[in-house]
Amino acid sequence: MLVFHAGRFYIINVMRSTFLLPLLILIVALVVTTAFAVVIKDRPTAFSNGSDIVLRWATVDESGLQRFEIVRRSGTAGDFVLVASMEQLKGNNSAYEYIDKSVFKVNGGIYQYKIRVVTGQNPAPETEIITVSHLSSAAKRTWGSIKAMFR
Repeated sequence: MLVFHAGRFYIINVMRSTFLLPLLILIVALVVTTAFAVVIKDRPTAFSNGSDIVLRWATVDESGLQRFEIVRRSGTAGDFVLVASMEQLKGNNSAYEYIDKSVFKVNGGIYQYKIRVVTGQNPAPETEIITVSHLSSAAKRTWGSIKAMFR
């Protein structure tokens, strides 16, 4: 396109300007959504302590966070089910721990967890799958069942 301005002719590349505006909008949108995202530092960890499974994670920014939800499935296939909701938040740069005491009832096996970050977005962002191998002894399972009867 040829434009005359201030006594001179200028050539404007229309193709370049039509691609720059959408690119600029995309960059601004990414920066804005990233600025308000809840960030879990590194990758959450999990391990079996013989009777329970312990999940640990840390946050960087909890702006706009409502709660964490821990979801679990037995094995490596099937749907994840909600096992806990943590609504008491500690603030930015905090460490969290969740102890899953309900796994003592089974012989053991593979469990997979995700931590869902609830901020009002739909769907709520989730962490990667955390896989744990858990073996529980028969004595611990029996004692855990007896204790559960009297709760």
